[in-house]
Amino acid sequence: MATSNTYNYNPSLGDLTLYAFHLCGVRPTSIVQEHMATARTAANMLLSNWSNRGVNLWTVDLQTIPLSTTQAITSISGTGTIATATYPYPNTPIYTVGSTITISGSPTSSFNGTFQVTASGAGYVSYATSGTSVVSGGTITTATPAATYSIDPSTVMILDTYLTIGSLGSSQEIDRIILPVSRTEYASYPNKQEPGFPTTYWFDRLISPTITLWPQPDGNQNSLRFYRCRQIQDSNFTNGQTVEIPYLWLDAFSMGLASRLAQIWAPQLVQVLKPQADEAYQIAADQNTEYAQVYISPQIAGYFR
Repeated sequence: MATSNTYNYNPSLGDLTLYAFHLCGVRPTSIVQEHMATARTAANMLLSNWSNRGVNLWTVDLQTIPLSTTQAITSISGTGTIATATYPYPNTPIYTVGSTITISGSPTSSFNGTFQVTASGAGYVSYATSGTSVVSGGTITTATPAATYSIDPSTVMILDTYLTIGSLGSSQEIDRIILPVSRTEYASYPNKQEPGFPTTYWFDRLISPTITLWPQPDGNQNSLRFYRCRQIQDSNFTNGQTVEIPYLWLDAFSMGLASRLAQIWAPQLVQVLKPQADEAYQIAADQNTEYAQVYISPQIAGYFR
């Protein structure tokens, strides 16, 4: 028996869209620009729906946030009253407004010194000073790491989180897991600025999300690491782009897209295609599982200091 000996089948969004239209009874000769514009939107709405349904294993990755109190400055620009320093890691500490920072090594002397933070965000911090130039170089430091850090906005959910002690990548590196708490539980803590070894975190799911550690890091932790489930990449027809899904999900995507397109272009087929789309999704979702032993341990709780 002759087989292909290949595993490369990965049709473009265009191919999958034509197949979905076939399922709706819409032939290629009748497809116009309006059809394709609708299909692009429907495809991305379908992927948004999948991101909401749970953990898509192919979108899970490991994120690392350095907890270093000292960062290299990319640039400093001053207006004569306010200077803004940027640093290269957008996920590094968001220096809290009102906290104290020390700038050193800048070519403009008025940018150097100890200042109070007037504004901050992902990858930048502002403070009052008289400098007016734009320069690069220097370092920014604070006494202890901040409690709150910015998270990549493509993050859908945080799965497993741990702190690393020791030099990253060294044989002395030690990881210690920390556990999530709700907004209400975090709000109940009376001493949010107390430094220590963090044991919990609160994931604030804003448009620009953040993660807040408690107790606030005391400077003895090297980095925060977490596995996260991110959103699926956008789908476009440009240059034969493929959809960011594995082979096992191609049928579910095609049927789901056909069901959505039928609502517009073939309403009489919705009752036929919708159950088939749901079945195809369930088959793929059942396969989208980590096969490992499950252990149930009663009376196990988080540890706190």
